[in-house]
Amino acid sequence: MERKSRRITNRASGVAAVVSFFTQPIPAADELLVVGIHYYLVVRLARSRGVSVLKLPWRSLQRIVWYGAGARLVANFSIGLVPIVGMFSNAITAVALTEFLARWLDEYILHPETPPPEVTMAGLKDLFASRKARHRDHQRAASDDGATADRERAS
Repeated sequence: MERKSRRITNRASGVAAVVSFFTQPIPAADELLVVGIHYYLVVRLARSRGVSVLKLPWRSLQRIVWYGAGARLVANFSIGLVPIVGMFSNAITAVALTEFLARWLDEYILHPETPPPEVTMAGLKDLFASRKARHRDHQRAASDDGATADRERAS
Protein backbone atom coordinates (compact mmCIF):
# COMPACT_ATOMS: atom_id res chain seq x y z
CA MET A 1 0.00 0.00 0.00
CA GLU A 2 1.21 3.46 -0.70
CA ARG A 3 1.69 5.94 2.11
CA LYS A 4 -1.56 7.86 1.57
CA SER A 5 -3.65 4.67 1.43
CA ARG A 6 -1.92 3.38 4.55
CA ARG A 7 -2.70 6.62 6.40
CA ILE A 8 -6.37 6.46 5.36
CA THR A 9 -6.55 2.82 6.45
CA ASN A 10 -4.83 3.49 9.77
CA ARG A 11 -7.20 6.34 10.53
CA ALA A 12 -10.27 4.23 9.68
CA SER A 13 -8.91 1.32 11.76
CA GLY A 14 -8.34 3.60 14.73
CA VAL A 15 -11.80 5.11 14.53
CA ALA A 16 -13.38 1.67 14.12
CA ALA A 17 -11.46 0.37 17.15
CA VAL A 18 -12.46 3.27 19.39
CA VAL A 19 -16.10 3.17 18.28
CA SER A 20 -16.24 -0.61 18.75
CA PHE A 21 -14.59 -0.44 22.17
CA PHE A 22 -16.99 2.12 23.62
CA THR A 23 -20.21 0.91 21.99
CA GLN A 24 -19.64 -2.78 22.73
CA PRO A 25 -22.19 -2.98 25.56
CA ILE A 26 -24.97 -2.01 23.13
CA PRO A 27 -25.73 -5.09 20.97
CA ALA A 28 -25.18 -4.53 17.23
CA ALA A 29 -24.65 -0.76 17.61
CA ASP A 30 -20.94 -1.00 16.98
CA GLU A 31 -21.39 -3.23 13.93
CA LEU A 32 -23.70 -0.68 12.33
CA LEU A 33 -21.33 2.18 13.08
CA VAL A 34 -18.34 0.22 11.75
CA VAL A 35 -20.26 -0.56 8.54
CA GLY A 36 -20.51 3.19 7.94
CA ILE A 37 -16.79 3.58 8.62
CA HIS A 38 -16.05 0.81 6.12
CA TYR A 39 -18.08 2.41 3.35
CA TYR A 40 -16.35 5.71 4.06
CA LEU A 41 -12.99 3.89 3.86
CA VAL A 42 -13.86 2.37 0.48
CA VAL A 43 -14.79 5.74 -0.99
CA ARG A 44 -11.70 7.48 0.44
CA LEU A 45 -9.34 4.76 -0.82
CA ALA A 46 -10.88 4.81 -4.30
CA ARG A 47 -10.63 8.59 -4.53
CA SER A 48 -7.05 8.60 -3.26
CA ARG A 49 -6.14 6.14 -6.03
CA GLY A 50 -8.01 8.11 -8.69
CA VAL A 51 -10.59 5.38 -9.28
CA SER A 52 -14.23 6.24 -9.89
CA VAL A 53 -16.50 5.02 -7.12
CA LEU A 54 -18.88 3.80 -9.82
CA LYS A 55 -16.22 1.40 -11.14
CA LEU A 56 -15.69 -0.41 -7.84
CA PRO A 57 -16.83 -4.02 -7.37
CA TRP A 58 -19.64 -3.11 -4.98
CA ARG A 59 -21.09 -6.62 -4.74
CA SER A 60 -17.75 -7.97 -3.46
CA LEU A 61 -17.20 -5.01 -1.16
CA GLN A 62 -20.69 -5.40 0.31
CA ARG A 63 -19.99 -9.05 1.03
CA ILE A 64 -16.83 -8.19 2.93
CA VAL A 65 -18.53 -5.41 4.90
CA TRP A 66 -21.76 -7.25 5.76
CA TYR A 67 -20.36 -10.78 6.21
CA GLY A 68 -17.71 -9.22 8.42
CA ALA A 69 -20.37 -7.39 10.42
CA GLY A 70 -22.24 -10.68 10.84
CA ALA A 71 -19.11 -12.49 11.96
CA ARG A 72 -18.33 -9.70 14.42
CA LEU A 73 -21.88 -9.87 15.78
CA VAL A 74 -21.55 -13.61 16.38
CA ALA A 75 -18.20 -13.06 18.08
CA ASN A 76 -19.79 -10.39 20.28
CA PHE A 77 -22.42 -12.80 21.54
CA SER A 78 -19.77 -15.32 22.53
CA ILE A 79 -16.68 -13.40 23.65
CA GLY A 80 -18.51 -10.13 24.19
CA LEU A 81 -20.26 -11.40 27.29
CA VAL A 82 -17.04 -11.05 29.29
CA PRO A 83 -17.00 -7.33 30.22
CA ILE A 84 -13.47 -6.04 29.53
CA VAL A 85 -12.37 -8.89 27.26
CA GLY A 86 -15.41 -8.29 25.07
CA MET A 87 -14.55 -4.65 24.61
CA PHE A 88 -11.00 -5.45 23.53
CA SER A 89 -12.01 -8.34 21.26
CA ASN A 90 -14.62 -6.13 19.64
CA ALA A 91 -12.03 -3.46 18.90
CA ILE A 92 -9.59 -6.07 17.56
CA THR A 93 -12.16 -7.60 15.21
CA ALA A 94 -13.08 -4.13 13.94
CA VAL A 95 -9.44 -3.36 13.14
CA ALA A 96 -8.90 -6.77 11.52
CA LEU A 97 -11.93 -6.40 9.28
CA THR A 98 -10.98 -2.82 8.36
CA GLU A 99 -7.46 -3.90 7.43
CA PHE A 100 -8.76 -6.86 5.40
CA LEU A 101 -11.20 -4.64 3.51
CA ALA A 102 -8.50 -2.08 2.72
CA ARG A 103 -6.02 -4.71 1.53
CA TRP A 104 -8.65 -6.43 -0.62
CA LEU A 105 -9.68 -3.15 -2.23
CA ASP A 106 -6.10 -2.02 -2.73
CA GLU A 107 -5.30 -5.34 -4.43
CA TYR A 108 -8.35 -4.95 -6.66
CA ILE A 109 -7.43 -1.38 -7.62
CA LEU A 110 -3.82 -2.32 -8.38
CA HIS A 111 -4.73 -5.43 -10.41
CA PRO A 112 -8.30 -5.16 -11.75
CA GLU A 113 -7.55 -7.72 -14.46
CA THR A 114 -6.78 -10.37 -11.80
CA PRO A 115 -8.95 -9.39 -8.82
CA PRO A 116 -8.50 -11.01 -5.41
CA PRO A 117 -10.72 -14.03 -4.68
CA GLU A 118 -14.34 -13.40 -3.83
CA VAL A 119 -15.29 -13.44 -0.18
CA THR A 120 -18.03 -15.92 0.67
CA MET A 121 -19.54 -17.15 3.93
CA ALA A 122 -18.09 -20.60 3.21
CA GLY A 123 -14.67 -19.02 2.66
CA LEU A 124 -14.92 -17.09 5.92
CA LYS A 125 -15.97 -20.24 7.78
CA ASP A 126 -12.98 -22.10 6.32
CA LEU A 127 -10.68 -19.22 7.22
CA PHE A 128 -11.94 -19.11 10.82
CA ALA A 129 -11.79 -22.91 11.12
CA SER A 130 -8.23 -23.08 9.79
CA ARG A 131 -7.12 -20.26 12.12
CA LYS A 132 -8.76 -22.00 15.06
CA ALA A 133 -7.13 -25.34 14.15
CA ARG A 134 -3.74 -23.67 13.75
CA HIS A 135 -4.11 -22.02 17.16
CA ARG A 136 -5.11 -25.37 18.72
CA ASP A 137 -2.08 -27.06 17.11
CA HIS A 138 0.24 -24.38 18.48
CA GLN A 139 -1.23 -24.81 21.95
CA ARG A 140 -0.84 -28.59 21.72
CA ALA A 141 2.76 -28.26 20.58
CA ALA A 142 3.52 -25.85 23.41
CA SER A 143 1.98 -28.17 25.99
CA ASP A 144 3.84 -31.18 24.50
CA ASP A 145 7.12 -29.22 24.72
CA GLY A 146 6.37 -28.40 28.34
CA ALA A 147 5.60 -32.04 29.18
CA THR A 148 8.83 -33.20 27.49
CA ALA A 149 10.83 -30.65 29.44
CA ASP A 150 9.18 -31.81 32.68
CA ARG A 151 10.07 -35.45 31.92
CA GLU A 152 13.66 -34.48 31.15
CA ARG A 153 13.97 -32.60 34.42
CA ALA A 154 12.47 -35.53 36.34
CA SER A 155 14.96 -38.05 34.94
